[in-house]
Amino acid sequence: MKRPAPRTATTRHVTEINRTAILDVLREHGPLSRRDIQQRTGLGSATIERLCSALLEEGAVELAGQVRSSVGRPSTLLRFASSARAIMAVDVTEYTARGRLVDLGGTTLHEESHTFDLDGQDAGAARIDGLLRLVDRLASPETGVPAPIVAVGITVPGIVHEGVVSKAVELDWQEVPLADIVSARSGLPILVENDANATAYGEWSGGALANAHSAVALVLGARLGAGIINEARLHRGHRSAAGEIGFLLTSTSSFSRYFTEQGDVESTLAAQVQPFAAREGLQGKRIGPAFRAMMARCREGDGEAERARDEFFDSIALALVATSVVLSPQVIVLAGAFAQYSEESAEQLTRRLVGRIPWVPRIAVSELGFDAAITGVSALTIEHARSATYLA
Repeated sequence: MKRPAPRTATTRHVTEINRTAILDVLREHGPLSRRDIQQRTGLGSATIERLCSALLEEGAVELAGQVRSSVGRPSTLLRFASSARAIMAVDVTEYTARGRLVDLGGTTLHEESHTFDLDGQDAGAARIDGLLRLVDRLASPETGVPAPIVAVGITVPGIVHEGVVSKAVELDWQEVPLADIVSARSGLPILVENDANATAYGEWSGGALANAHSAVALVLGARLGAGIINEARLHRGHRSAAGEIGFLLTSTSSFSRYFTEQGDVESTLAAQVQPFAAREGLQGKRIGPAFRAMMARCREGDGEAERARDEFFDSIALALVATSVVLSPQVIVLAGAFAQYSEESAEQLTRRLVGRIPWVPRIAVSELGFDAAITGVSALTIEHARSATYLA
């Protein structure tokens, strides 16, 4: 058998890697002089001079004054120009798309939302149309943001793999090539991420999961999902399907059934809260809104609601037992519909886990609330933009 030819780096590849090395040290340690950059990267002085001049001309770095040394002329300082470019982040939910423009330093520059027009239309197609309308507006000069947009990040409630939304029941999307659709409209690199993953990354990069080496974001929405941080990295698993804990089985009787739109745990949770959804006039099997209706009645002293609550948290705790034993997270943060009742939910779940598993993770309250997913996809898209802008 003929062995494949060894892969080698071209001059262009080397230049791209060196540019990224300079930008990385400026982002993390700047402002720096060219000599400081040389010491931190190990690149030659001629390479530093050539690439820094190119980056200055492009606007990727900018001048940041001078510093005097004990001998010789003052050195010019350079810094990463985080405000010179922006990314677009969009959080798509059942009824709305919420968008932000964020500079590469993470500062929000503009935000607006679009409510989907679903009356008398194909709901799935209407959501795509509404998303594209929002992308168009955010990319227009009407936002007043002068920085060019270099990438788009979109978070959705569904399984996403390589830009294709393979299943998003809440959005009526099945095998939708969302990255290709939005890229064709915008001409920009696109990152599409599951909302639980985005929530986990948001809380990990600047919320309740900050500095955790291993953590889980448990997101209660229309369904139940989990975003996983493992070894300080977002864990997506095979075909990006990690964290679909709503599909865990609840008992051996589950083998007599098949699960398509909702997993076994999700079906169980939906049945437990459905009576309270019906009383509030809520339609469908959306777990989150029905959970809030149930919890509101518990606070009013409704005995039936309290019994349903206990069964509901029993089911959630069983899913967390499996999650905790397999992943052993330091922290589990409760997000989504848990937000309004997070303290009580944390107490309910902790009490059920103690004494049942070897190591009980700390159950934490979300610090970012409903901003978690859009914050997370913003941070992920900034990383994506760095590759798209500097390594393309």
